Amino acid sequence: MTSSAEARRQRLEDLLGEGRSAVVARQSQAFDRAAEPFGGRMVIYGAGGLGQRLLAGLRASGGDALAFADRNPAAWSSAVAGLPVFPPEEAVRRFGQNALFVVAVWNPVATGGLHTIACDLTAMGCRAVAPFVWLAWKYPEALLPNFLWDLPSRVIDAAGDVRRAFDLFEGRRSQAEYLRHLEFRLTGDFGCLLEPDGDPQYFPRRLFRSREDEYFVDCGAYNGDTLSEFANWTRGCFRGALALEADPANFAALENTVATDPRLRGRVRAVPQAVGSERCTLRFTASASPSSAISTTGGIVVQCSPLDELLEGENPTYIKMDIEGAEPDSLRGADAVLRRSRPALAICVYHLQEHMWQLPLQIRQALPDARLFLRPYCVNGFDLVCYAVPPVREIAFSYEDVDR
Repeated sequence: MTSSAEARRQRLEDLLGEGRSAVVARQSQAFDRAAEPFGGRMVIYGAGGLGQRLLAGLRASGGDALAFADRNPAAWSSAVAGLPVFPPEEAVRRFGQNALFVVAVWNPVATGGLHTIACDLTAMGCRAVAPFVWLAWKYPEALLPNFLWDLPSRVIDAAGDVRRAFDLFEGRRSQAEYLRHLEFRLTGDFGCLLEPDGDPQYFPRRLFRSREDEYFVDCGAYNGDTLSEFANWTRGCFRGALALEADPANFAALENTVATDPRLRGRVRAVPQAVGSERCTLRFTASASPSSAISTTGGIVVQCSPLDELLEGENPTYIKMDIEGAEPDSLRGADAVLRRSRPALAICVYHLQEHMWQLPLQIRQALPDARLFLRPYCVNGFDLVCYAVPPVREIAFSYEDVDR
């Protein structure tokens, strides 16, 4: 083991070695310690859905906020949930010295993000800025889980799986990324994360290249944006593709993309279904956005099928999944096709906290000889992708990817 590999291993043990009681104390006290100098007075930066959800959770527990701060001028003209909304500069002028600013703008962006917002507020004169995660840890019943956010004590509870997944990733880059995202989940510190990868998401040129007989499976195809990028990646040279999208509005946009792009027309089978472990019907929240998802409270009912059924008689070479948390079930429903075809995989591992370690372990069971890599595509923890590269797809890896 090289010294750098030893250092990464020691960093892993340091992160997991804090002790459960210490982690529980920190997750329950982080917000109170930040708010205590201000007598609990706070301003929520971000008057959108996340900020309003935080306020509702706070009020359900007997608390409240002074105001919202928001960059959107459309929000300044009226109150949101009974609170005034101020431009950030005005909010800092009014409250920057006597209230804690809680940053609650959490979007999938490639640059900036929450860490940049916190730095900007400090530069404006804010005395103290805290991430929304600390407030969610204080009121977990109302606010968690929320995508990758959950209680950090649950990371410690899963320490065995966390270690085993770490050992699956190839080389210093993937392991270092894993450690950054692990620290991110344990501390809520958005400064842990670096800028995202520069390659197109799902098509990492430095990991593997397209094949002339490529058959691509796009689970969660949205409006066809990934299919268009796939056509760019292959330079239009591929055998075919299957695109699955359950949201009716998204599916209509997907069909339009396929019909109007000559590289895709006649070569893509678009299916208006969800994907899972078995054939069934499911309730689905259709938001006409990338976040449409299976949900017990969804407003529509959709058909769900396993990939083993949808791909019967077909040999896919590359499967991508970005399906809002349904990845584990969908991999189970693809067990036969994975063992038969040995495709490359791009699986999102950020929809639940435990997916970052559980999904690589699940992938290894299905593809025991594949090499696993981890790449981020957004600064706030969104769009973290685990790639599985079978031996037949290997290229000459650079030293930044693999320790020699």
